[in-house]
Amino acid sequence: MSPLTLFRTGPARGTVVRYAGLATALLSVVGLVLGLFLVHSLSSDFRSSVSVSQSAIDAISETIESVDDVAAGTSQSLSSASTSVSSVSSTVGATISAIEGVADFLDQELPETLESVRTAMPAAIQAANAVDATLRALSLFGVDYDPDEPFGESLSRIETAIAALPDQLRTQSATLRLLIPSAAGLAEEADNLSVSIEGLTESLDGFTSLTGSYRVTLGEARTAIERTSESVGDRIWLIRIVIIVAGAAGVAVGIALMSMGRTLDSLYTLAGHLDDPSKLSISG
Repeated sequence: MSPLTLFRTGPARGTVVRYAGLATALLSVVGLVLGLFLVHSLSSDFRSSVSVSQSAIDAISETIESVDDVAAGTSQSLSSASTSVSSVSSTVGATISAIEGVADFLDQELPETLESVRTAMPAAIQAANAVDATLRALSLFGVDYDPDEPFGESLSRIETAIAALPDQLRTQSATLRLLIPSAAGLAEEADNLSVSIEGLTESLDGFTSLTGSYRVTLGEARTAIERTSESVGDRIWLIRIVIIVAGAAGVAVGIALMSMGRTLDSLYTLAGHLDDPSKLSISG
């Protein structure tokens, strides 16, 4: 089949190629617009996500800083409280020893001393009565002696008062000894509280160390987000360039196809003229 016959059998091929080129160009433009729109939308969503992530990291970092400050202050307060409680325990222990000493003194030494004094009181009363009688006898010879209460009676009243004191002192000693178990329990509770406070202080110190590791992790996360943001930003521009190049190439191909279609139409017209020489006009 000759080329002329080929052109005569396919009169619509140039039109088809031209429409195909037009469709290719339009689709390339539409694809370019849609691609740029999608990339812009994805870029906006990514920037929003990065912004939210950075805000969340900043908020978490501020929270950790606040918690760390509170934990540090609380740890110092607890340390001071532990020292105070320990001193309370020591003070209570010293108080228990003092109470025991006073109780022993009231139960044994002082009553025994008073009983010894009371034992010696009759002789002292007799001596006081003798002195009183002697002085009264001397008053007959001009000695000025007229007491309101004779020495013997005064000592008798003292003896009477001393008689009840030993039992009273032993009763007070028993009362003081009742305080010793309570004071010992208080000292033990103070020791336990001091140990608990020390444990809580150690826990807070461990928590402070943990917040330090969290702070390092947040710093690494912030760096990773910034690095990813820069990398994705560069890649988004690269994708845009690729889309623009692809769209331009599609438009160029469409234009080339339309030009090819017009060329085919011209060749088909020329082939028709060659097949019918009467249609050819020869200008002299």
